[in-house]
Amino acid sequence: MNCTNCGKEIPEGENKLCDECQNKLLEELSKEDKEAEVDSTKNEKEKKKNKSKKENKKEDIKEEKTETKAEEKEKSSKFKLSNDNLKDKKNIVIAVAIIAIIVTLGILIVLKYLGILPSNNIGNTIGNIRNYGYATTDGRWIYFLSPSEDTEKVGICKVKKNGEDKKELLMDNFDVLSINVYKNYIYFIGIGADIYSDEDEVDNKIYRMKTDGSDLEVINDNEFNNECYEIYVLNNSIYYIGTDENIYKMKLDGTKRELVSENGTGYIGITNKYIIYNVENEAGDNYVTYIMNIDGKNARPILENTRLYSVDILGDYIYYTNTEKQIYRTKIDSGESELILDDTAYNLNLNGDYLYFLNYLDEENEDYTVALFRVKADGTQEQAENIKTLSSYSTFIDVVGNWVMYMDNDDTSGFINLVDKNGSGEEKKVYVLDYASYYEEVDNVEVPKQEGDTEAVPENNTDTNTAPQETTNTAISDTNIVANETTNTAR
Repeated sequence: MNCTNCGKEIPEGENKLCDECQNKLLEELSKEDKEAEVDSTKNEKEKKKNKSKKENKKEDIKEEKTETKAEEKEKSSKFKLSNDNLKDKKNIVIAVAIIAIIVTLGILIVLKYLGILPSNNIGNTIGNIRNYGYATTDGRWIYFLSPSEDTEKVGICKVKKNGEDKKELLMDNFDVLSINVYKNYIYFIGIGADIYSDEDEVDNKIYRMKTDGSDLEVINDNEFNNECYEIYVLNNSIYYIGTDENIYKMKLDGTKRELVSENGTGYIGITNKYIIYNVENEAGDNYVTYIMNIDGKNARPILENTRLYSVDILGDYIYYTNTEKQIYRTKIDSGESELILDDTAYNLNLNGDYLYFLNYLDEENEDYTVALFRVKADGTQEQAENIKTLSSYSTFIDVVGNWVMYMDNDDTSGFINLVDKNGSGEEKKVYVLDYASYYEEVDNVEVPKQEGDTEAVPENNTDTNTAPQETTNTAISDTNIVANETTNTAR
């Protein structure tokens, strides 16, 4: 038997290799095992090394993620802080703006309270002007016509809106009508003695002075109609009737006079939107009441061929009395009328949602006691509410703030009062003439001196629908300024 590797003859048996080849093979196998073991160990080491690298990489990634998260968190925190800063800045800006608004409003309120800024956008109302314009208000003060203590003069005074702290602003030898207060000035008509020239023959003038009584000046002389007793101050202009009986307006200082409407009239009532006036009808035997826009355009009769008395406006409705002195209203441009109160109303004055007027308590039963009434302007009241029963007939009722101003007298005194317009009964006296004291100061006088001696108004003055004087005691009151509209020829 030969060795399968080298061919050397070997004994018969299981071995196929000779001893030499067999030993050599064993050495080679041992060497391979060792190399394999080394490789295995090397692989294990590589694996461990790779594993370690992977683990380190993971740790690195983890650390990187942690760092990234930390950075993101830091950035987020910074962004949040930035946003918070923006929000804080925004809130600060808003807070500053709110504070500025509050401060501005506070300053405006203080300025209005001090009378530096006006609280009214029109100098006086139609209702007050038609009651001779003896009183008006700027929201803080009530300005009103008043005689002096000795009744020798008449002028303008003011009291606070609560009816107290009276101050005298002007006392002179001319009468006053149509008081308007607008932008820290008082505008009014002066009738009678000329304080500047004895040679001036024109009686009616338009004056103005500051609300503290200073800087009195004439701003319209000789171009103002002597028979017109209404002026209106609004929209930085003064509206009046010129000597040619047409409607004009001028600046607050009397400059830049311009024609508003060439219509020929003797009466005007003005709001921020409309001008109401009377013109003679075609037959020439009466007057028709017209309305037009404040710019003088779109003139048309309120009711066809009809004269209206004591005219006033609330919203889209025109209020008036007819020849029987009943209260009506008509919607502008409707051509139709609606009865508000089937009763007699003198000196009608619209204020807010109410119509104020004078009437006798029970004329049918010959109770000629005069009272101040009010009724809702919407026509929902069938019977008027008695606000104040008077001792005599008042020549005017002017509504100012929460008050109605009126003139009255009793056995001991004559006075001008404020009464709560809502009917609470609260009153304030703003002028009193004590008869006993007056008699002591005046020799050989049988009747107390009348206020009307210094403030008489011609009978054809206005459309006030005033009632005839019924009392015999006429102190403070003046029958010359009580004009019955059924016979009144004023336009």
